[in-house]
Amino acid sequence: MKNFDVVLGKKVNNVLFGTDRDAVRKVFGKKFNEIKKNIFSKNTMDAYDDFHIYYSKDDTFEAIEIFGKFTVKIEGVKVFPGSVETIKQVITDLEVDGDGYLSRKNSVGITTEGDEIKSILFGELGYYD
Repeated sequence: MKNFDVVLGKKVNNVLFGTDRDAVRKVFGKKFNEIKKNIFSKNTMDAYDDFHIYYSKDDTFEAIEIFGKFTVKIEGVKVFPGSVETIKQVITDLEVDGDGYLSRKNSVGITTEGDEIKSILFGELGYYD
C-alpha cells in the first residue's frame, strides 16, 4: 500500500474510524510492532515502518499518523508529500500549533519543517477535543 485516500474524520483507504483492531490489521497488514507511544497512552498502537495506527481505549481505530514514503490524497488532492500551502487549500481552518498545524474541526495534526510537511495525523472527529 503506497497510497492513502482520506475522507476527513471518516475513513482512510475505506477503513472507517471506529473499526475494530483485528479488521484494521487485515487491511493494513501484519508487519508492525504493537507498542505504547508514551506513558500517558491509554492503549497500544500499531507501529508500521512509515505510519502508526492509534486505537481508542475500546480497541477501535481512532487515528493514523503518516510520515513515510506514501502519497496522501484528500478529496483527490495530493497533500503529502507536500507543502503547508497545498494542504491549506483543502483544510482551510489550520491553525499554528507548536511545531506544526492543527485542525480541530477536521481532526488533523501536521508536523512541519519550514513549509514542508514531515508527518500528518488523521483522526476520527473529536480526536483533538
